[in-house]
Amino acid sequence: MERKSYIAWKYIFEKEERRQFAAGNYYVILYISRGTCYFDVEGENKFCGTEDVLLIKPGEKTEMNFRGGRYRLEILEMRVLPEYLRELSDEETDLEQGFLFVPYKVTVVHADSETSMLVKNIALKLSDMKNESERYGQKLYEKNLVSMLLVLSLRVCIRADKVRREKNRRHVMMDDIFLYIGEHLTEDLTLERLEKEFFVSRYHICREFKRQTGQTPHAYIVKARLDLCRKYIEQGKTVHEVYQLGGFGGYNHFFRAFKKEYGVTPMEYYKNLQIGEKQ
Repeated sequence: MERKSYIAWKYIFEKEERRQFAAGNYYVILYISRGTCYFDVEGENKFCGTEDVLLIKPGEKTEMNFRGGRYRLEILEMRVLPEYLRELSDEETDLEQGFLFVPYKVTVVHADSETSMLVKNIALKLSDMKNESERYGQKLYEKNLVSMLLVLSLRVCIRADKVRREKNRRHVMMDDIFLYIGEHLTEDLTLERLEKEFFVSRYHICREFKRQTGQTPHAYIVKARLDLCRKYIEQGKTVHEVYQLGGFGGYNHFFRAFKKEYGVTPMEYYKNLQIGEKQ
């Protein structure tokens, strides 16, 4: 039995139902044009709704769980053989490589409204064409529709993957900055130095610090230095030694910051420790 280069289908669910989508030899694109449901995505029960797109690689499968409700669920499916992807590709665009670029087996991405409308209309047209009589340029027309649907779907997926990678990169970068501050805490740490060290703008550093710690970089560094100074005081070092070892440029700055943070002066903190030890 000859395999079809592509298969387009429309599913409608109106009551509770489970359905498995197995890719087999095809690349599969599932587009939710209406309603909500759950899909098993690599062991996670993921909620999906209108304008979400699922992509499934050959040999993989996923299960849909529709729990019923007020609105029916409509899913548009496109299946494409790898060899047809190669046939549709040109020198500038390798469609199969587009699928392989994104590191997923089964993934869910969300399309923007404009792309969503285009994908929905093309997918509906392809699913209805099997019921239409053949017209002039039918094969070329179908081929162009399939190409457009694939390109739009891959754009959505690749863009989502780039956003995910950028978020991960920012998190990794901030982890590195926190580590760098800890290793150079007693040195002159300025935004300019961090900017040059990590090749990222000071505005981004400030924004991420505020988001992750609730503090400015300066406040974070001062607090870390004060914690270090407090430990030195507890070790019995003199106040003069402490502020120098802690990276404060002068005693007055250290004195004001310490009292603001702990409610007592460095000397009062030291004396309170001595009293506590005697008791």
